[in-house]
Amino acid sequence: MAKQKALSVTILNRNYPPGKGITGESASDLAHFLTDRSVDVHVIHVDAAYDGGHQLDTSIGHVDTIHTFYNGKKKLFRLLANLYEGLALVLKARKHTPSVIICMTDPPLLNFWASLLLPKNKRWILWAMDLYPEAFISGKLVSEKNLFYRIIDRILKKNPPQHLISLGSYQSNLLQNKFNHTPACTILPCGIFDKNDPKNKNGVLPTWAQQRHKIYLGYCGNIGEAHSTDFLLSVINHFNPEKFHLVLSLYGSNAKMVEEYAKDRAGISIVDSVKRGQLQYIDIHLASLTKDWVSVSVPSKTVSSVCAGSAFLYQGEQESDNWELLQNAGWIIDSALGLDEKVNYFLNSVTKESLELKKIAATKLATELNQLKLQAFNEIFLKIQELQ
Repeated sequence: MAKQKALSVTILNRNYPPGKGITGESASDLAHFLTDRSVDVHVIHVDAAYDGGHQLDTSIGHVDTIHTFYNGKKKLFRLLANLYEGLALVLKARKHTPSVIICMTDPPLLNFWASLLLPKNKRWILWAMDLYPEAFISGKLVSEKNLFYRIIDRILKKNPPQHLISLGSYQSNLLQNKFNHTPACTILPCGIFDKNDPKNKNGVLPTWAQQRHKIYLGYCGNIGEAHSTDFLLSVINHFNPEKFHLVLSLYGSNAKMVEEYAKDRAGISIVDSVKRGQLQYIDIHLASLTKDWVSVSVPSKTVSSVCAGSAFLYQGEQESDNWELLQNAGWIIDSALGLDEKVNYFLNSVTKESLELKKIAATKLATELNQLKLQAFNEIFLKIQELQ
């Protein structure tokens, strides 16, 4: 009887522990799961710092790094660097002989390089975070009629992945429509963690969280092109510091502007970071996603806030993955029309009692999310077995 080939996987992503970044942490979680099932895991990532995310001390698997020539903020240089990084990651992966390659979507167009350069007989899985090239349309950099966009999209469809991993059912539908419903899809939201895991606990009450008689609001994460700066500024303008305390831990293209606007205002703490074990001290996490970015991006901060046992206020579309999955634990402002009035009404009407009901729902949802994550990982493991 012939010996069965050992399972091996190569994961491609820009970020990976011990560097920060939620996509790298997601890759690490899957690598742990697969390693525990005797899969040989190899990870190729870029040696570059990331502003946000949770710090992990160790990495899992055999790790290779690609060095980048630019990690700054200037858009043109950043795009050129990202294109080089994606190309380098895929060329490095071509030198390996894994059973399956799992290609994530950071840096932008990493999936394009995989479609273009991986041999037709190479089995690969697309693990979608932000979608590219769709994000270039959402960011109004190009239109669907743009020649380069159409060429990239055609190449992606010509050598599609054999399986998809998406952040939710709306994103899954978008991807499956793109590939004419051929690849099956595993749904795996980003940002899920187990609050009771010792590495996610923090027994020290932060200095900014001392006024427990107040309701704590918090925006912890990226405030960039996909998010509504107007929503956050409206909260800053309308919250009552006698009732609320607002915590800001920001990065992204609009972070400095918001911090400058908020500084020296009563009832606001601007901090470098909020550790995972401290998320629970924020009662209501703030999140937003503009209409153009629905399904192209799915904010992980909303998922993480629920896993911490907190509620959330989401400014975005009802027909989106964040709201469909998590609505029992939060509130929504579903239109930018009358934004100030809606924000002001929410802040005046929310009570400790209504908040407690949302937190109870969040605790239940957190258990369901961790079960969903385990189920998705097992589904991916079975798909790798099938594809080898």
